[in-house]
Amino acid sequence: MLNVEELMELEEKFRKTIAEKSEEILSKLNRDGKLEEVLELLGLADLLADDCAYKPYKTGKVFIVGQCEVKMQQLLGLIKGMGFDKNRFEFCLDYDDVKRFNFEKLFWRPENTLVLVGPMPHKTCGTGDYSSAIEAITQRPGSPNVIRCGSNSLKMTKSSIRDALQQALDLGMVVA
Repeated sequence: MLNVEELMELEEKFRKTIAEKSEEILSKLNRDGKLEEVLELLGLADLLADDCAYKPYKTGKVFIVGQCEVKMQQLLGLIKGMGFDKNRFEFCLDYDDVKRFNFEKLFWRPENTLVLVGPMPHKTCGTGDYSSAIEAITQRPGSPNVIRCGSNSLKMTKSSIRDALQQALDLGMVVA
């Protein structure tokens, strides 16, 4: 623990460094997905209010995450048939792989446009204090757009994925 004199000296250095490097520091925290965490730690989370104009790019990456009943070749055909480039998509379709999927990489990255979610475990990597990954990505600031696949319950079928992508197109969340 620092004494009062050491603390005052540190404060002076801290203020000077923050003033000189604030853009660099904020950019790095944002890229590393740590911005929200650091601002919360500093008691400044309100700076990221919902009206902070965070908007994911409409031409960015689309994640399809959850246990899926559709074969990869069929998914790629569906995506191509809807006019999307398959290189914009990242898939995590196995229930056990979803447990290890790092949801933290989705936040505060505007290049992550959309997440289509299906059945998944409640406890996964990178969801913080939220009770589930779906709760984290639907409620946490800095999240990409999220659409649940399935009408009454989470289910990833060819038609539910097609419907979810069409909904994202219709709502202007994404462009093909």
